[in-house]
Amino acid sequence: MHFTSLWAAALCLLGVTIAWPVYTPTLKTFPSYPLNGTSTIQYAAKALDFDGPKVDFFNASAFQWWYFDVVSDDLKESIVLIFFTNGPGATGTNALPFNIAEANIQLSNGTLVAVGAAATELAINTVLEGSSGVMNGTGYAWGGTPDLSYYGITVDDKLNNLQGTIQIYSDAPSHASCGPATPGASLLVSNQLGWANSIPDGTAIVDLTYNGIPLKYTGRGYHDSNWGAIPMEIMGTYYWGHARFGPYAIVWFDMLDLEGVEHQLGYLSENGRILANSCGSLTVRGTGANSTYPPSANQSPTGFHIVYDMGHEGTLEVNVTNTEIIQIEPPLYMRWVGSVVGGIQGKETYEGVSLYEWMIGYSGPLP
Repeated sequence: MHFTSLWAAALCLLGVTIAWPVYTPTLKTFPSYPLNGTSTIQYAAKALDFDGPKVDFFNASAFQWWYFDVVSDDLKESIVLIFFTNGPGATGTNALPFNIAEANIQLSNGTLVAVGAAATELAINTVLEGSSGVMNGTGYAWGGTPDLSYYGITVDDKLNNLQGTIQIYSDAPSHASCGPATPGASLLVSNQLGWANSIPDGTAIVDLTYNGIPLKYTGRGYHDSNWGAIPMEIMGTYYWGHARFGPYAIVWFDMLDLEGVEHQLGYLSENGRILANSCGSLTVRGTGANSTYPPSANQSPTGFHIVYDMGHEGTLEVNVTNTEIIQIEPPLYMRWVGSVVGGIQGKETYEGVSLYEWMIGYSGPLP
């Protein structure tokens, strides 16, 4: 599919015609193998291209992925789609193809499905802030609007018999690591991990079939991108996730690097308005069994407690309870969907849904 038709298809799904500012799209293609040399990696926001490629070319260690997820309102279904450029560089394992589209699906009957398809080439078109990508040879593609208000994903994966569409309409503004995505703002989680959160929370519509089984539901959607120069597994350990409860949408990233330095990134929107977006004032800790900190391999907690000091906006307190494990790669990685109860201290509390993960990126005790 050509980029012009991909973007047109996304706007067609949106159902409106919009006159965007005149801007020359930026098209980049990445082959299915590493190139020699030292990659140049972008860790600060520019005036445009927020969701575009942050690496000029991919050597054996540099990587980037575009991540999308949807969790149903009843927590019985979810899907996570990741479009990797240099999967081995990101994961530290050569088991993955260089460019790969990966889908992890939670079916309503409790079955978990994992499928993947190797791409001959990844082609990405960036228009203003949004990106559109085609994983050539896989049947997977995404199309984003220039203002990040909408993303449409099309799937025609004949290898794994997965077809259909996912639509995500943004309900919360994009952001950089510690504040607005203004030019020069840091996009770092830690010293070696970049992060651009294009849709912190959105209304999602899933219309897929897998082996003839219909997957058709609405829920909460999310989209971001990560990148770096070394595999995630040697960066440290982290808790990451997002949730929607009442008028609030939260995104958390609490990472402990290998030097023992904790990096805390918090984001909260209320009815589509950013209420808080800061670093160093959000703490995530496990609850219930196996809730020691720092976490240990094979010791996953039963939930998480999040406290976010938002200054004059008050203190947010959220309790997340695991409902179902939707991906596990023992002993160092786990992803869940779960229920949420939370609110600003002294104000009304709300219930909602969440999708989140835990990773330990080291094999021994912290220094």
